[in-house]
Amino acid sequence: MPIARGAASASIGLGFFAMVVFWWYPFGLILSSVGFLIGLFCLARNVRGLHGENHALIGTTLCAIDVTTILTLTQLIKLPIWNL
Repeated sequence: MPIARGAASASIGLGFFAMVVFWWYPFGLILSSVGFLIGLFCLARNVRGLHGENHALIGTTLCAIDVTTILTLTQLIKLPIWNL
């Protein structure tokens, strides 16, 4: 099951990279969405690390925070407060 462990770790990597490029709207959202889906898939399969770490849960949580942050910031930027 090393491939599944790599997929769980990939969700962490995608979450961190999406956090770095959150300002790049479509790219950051796509990265975090893909990481979230991979993390959910690994959570459903109960993939654990070599010593029992739950990498899938960490990656899913990180990507969920990224998606929420990106969507919130893009909605705040669209607010019509600049026309005061």
